[in-house]
Amino acid sequence: MPTLEDIKPGARLRGLDPAGIAEVLQLARFGVDALNLVFRVDGRVGERLVYRGEETSFEFFDAGRTYAFDADGALLRLASEVSISAEN
Repeated sequence: MPTLEDIKPGARLRGLDPAGIAEVLQLARFGVDALNLVFRVDGRVGERLVYRGEETSFEFFDAGRTYAFDADGALLRLASEVSISAEN
């Protein structure tokens, strides 16, 4: 079960906004029982004050990586050479 302490910038939550999965951009703590969250959902930025007990209705998602540069370099080279030879 998630707690307020688990919510950090970069976290992705369902239930914070009815429009979909929200990405937390910034947060401010107000004591131990409240957070002010600035978040983004589908390109729209929103803000919400969340109190202890509300976090149980949130579902956390792994952010994952948008881009990765860990592919096989030999395959990239092969694909590049094929496209160059196809142009000639």
